[in-house]
Amino acid sequence: MSAANPDPNSSGCEFPEAASVSLRTLISEAVFVGAEDIAVTRCVDQADRVRPGDVFIPNSLGAIDQHDHVQTAVDRGAVAVVAERIMPVSVPQCLVPDNAQVYGQVCQQLAGSPSSRMLTIGVVGTHGKTTTALYISAMLKRLGGAVAYYTSLGSSDSTACDRTATRPPAARKLAHWLSKADQAGAPAAVVELTPSMLRNQVDAGVEFDLIVVTGLRNGQAKGAASGRQMRFLLSSLLQRVGPDGMLIYNADDALTSQWAQENYPEAIGYGIDASDHVRAKRLGRYGGQQQLLAIVGNKLMPITINTPGDHVARASLAALATAYVFEFPIAKAIAGLQTLDAIPGRMQKIQSAIEVPVYVDAGYTPDRLAVALHALRAHQLGTPTVVAELDSRVQPDMQARLGEVLEKSAGRVVLCSSELSPEAARAMAMDVLGGCSQPGRVHVIPDREAAIAWAINNTEEGCVLLSGCGVKVWTTREEAPATDEAVASRVISSKNERAAVAKLAVFPSQEPPASFSH
Repeated sequence: MSAANPDPNSSGCEFPEAASVSLRTLISEAVFVGAEDIAVTRCVDQADRVRPGDVFIPNSLGAIDQHDHVQTAVDRGAVAVVAERIMPVSVPQCLVPDNAQVYGQVCQQLAGSPSSRMLTIGVVGTHGKTTTALYISAMLKRLGGAVAYYTSLGSSDSTACDRTATRPPAARKLAHWLSKADQAGAPAAVVELTPSMLRNQVDAGVEFDLIVVTGLRNGQAKGAASGRQMRFLLSSLLQRVGPDGMLIYNADDALTSQWAQENYPEAIGYGIDASDHVRAKRLGRYGGQQQLLAIVGNKLMPITINTPGDHVARASLAALATAYVFEFPIAKAIAGLQTLDAIPGRMQKIQSAIEVPVYVDAGYTPDRLAVALHALRAHQLGTPTVVAELDSRVQPDMQARLGEVLEKSAGRVVLCSSELSPEAARAMAMDVLGGCSQPGRVHVIPDREAAIAWAINNTEEGCVLLSGCGVKVWTTREEAPATDEAVASRVISSKNERAAVAKLAVFPSQEPPASFSH
């Protein structure tokens, strides 16, 4: 039985270089009904996307179990069905225990198994994935000339960047991106693996050469994976590591270190405080820049990073640990990661802010905000004025904790929201203020644009932190698209112009110059 009619513009999973995939060969434990084998050249997991000749692999992980729409798929032309239970349809069926895993495997097979021809690295954890993935990518680009990456800030197939690809990819899209990277000749691919990708087994069929675990702390956003859930998901991920693959982990995170030592004893640790393999000593940090002495094996080399924060330093060490595992030249690896001068929305400094530094950071949960505030304090940037986003994704029992963090580390606080209505923002602000013993230090300005302007215009010393949005495009009250960086840059420019005008002398000096003095 065969599924035909490939179309490169379709939403189904198909690739012109793959003739077909034998399900009997791919899935040894499968049970076939009505056929000895099923050959796939195109597959879909949504019934409304089926075209004549497709193999239908219903998705059962979402709110709607696509098994309930299998007859619709057959009516639309599906020639076979892969299902987790026998279905009342007339076409051949392949019964498997996990459709999501099979769909991912088939997508990768149809793509020609591109991960087998590239150095493939997965970055996973409850925090720090994007920064770590980009540091590793910068390092690999310096060493190999090109690298493909897929992160929450966008993707690249090593020839073209897509800044709109910020959502976690589905199995078909991941396979398509790896295939494009392979065809472009990319020697390496780095992919940020979110908890939802692991839950949906989007990475099934990918063979990883390296897994990087950044941390396993409990999430503080609604629906975020707990440390225990992440450990369970990692157990499945380890099965996708190739025979010569390796795992590296953040040794400064106690839960991660314990998990790695119990489940992957040969893993390589990295960290500032607790690593035996790749570690660093702080040489200095001031004004947003930090210097480290990296100790990689028996080599000691300095690193300069232009972004504040211990979490950023650890991300750079993850890149060095990657170089250490694959025996890349450490000096070139350091030169590569130092080319990453800034990461959008991750402790990103607004360049036009000179006298009072302004930073943009995506952290909106208490833990992530505390990390950003600690970075500013450690770099002696002065007492910060914080514009904090009231984000509905924060767990209700964590909202008062957000107030505690802000009161402890910020000088002045402005609570605002880029998405909530003014009424909803004020209601959530009351919950945040419940964690403050001195609520008088907190201003509530629901309009984020106005809040940013107030914070910058009323801060003459210290620094300003715009937290919670990062690079997100939000809408002003006038329905115009905006970002924290764009609004802050405009406000700073206007403030600088006012300061320059104030210093102009409108009338000449009343005293004569020295040359005319009697």
